[in-house]
Amino acid sequence: MKPLEASDDEKLTDLFERLREDEAEVEAPAHVRSAVLAAWDARRDPYVVSGLSRTDNNKTGFWRGAAALAAGVVLAVALTRLGGELQMGIAPPAAPQASSATLHLVGEPIAEGEAVRVVRVSMAPAMLASLGIRSTAGDLAESVDVDVIVGEDGVARAIRVGM
Repeated sequence: MKPLEASDDEKLTDLFERLREDEAEVEAPAHVRSAVLAAWDARRDPYVVSGLSRTDNNKTGFWRGAAALAAGVVLAVALTRLGGELQMGIAPPAAPQASSATLHLVGEPIAEGEAVRVVRVSMAPAMLASLGIRSTAGDLAESVDVDVIVGEDGVARAIRVGM
């Protein structure tokens, strides 16, 4: 390939001008023109269905928007009602019950300033017995709620058993 010269640039410009003039005289058949325009419209507006006019498309768009708005309203009302029911379900009891608990230290003591997490676990009384901890519920309860204090290293530091 050889580099372009100044005369080549002028020749190329002249050739493009002649091509533009020749193409301006050519007329596409009507069926090709309408097919190209229909393809253009379908590509540009994905909601246009062949055979429907733009006014029909606007009506379809209106009903789609109205349906989406109605669905949003129904969803908002349902979530509001669900939220109210959940708040009523987790409301604190009218009279707090006095509960006693037992705290068992199982690991090394918690260092001053050490970050700890409290993890609540439900376990079978038999599992507590295997750890050497007896629950007052005995074998009567299906599960016992246990709070475990976990240190930064992931080792349990204490276990609190509700009585």
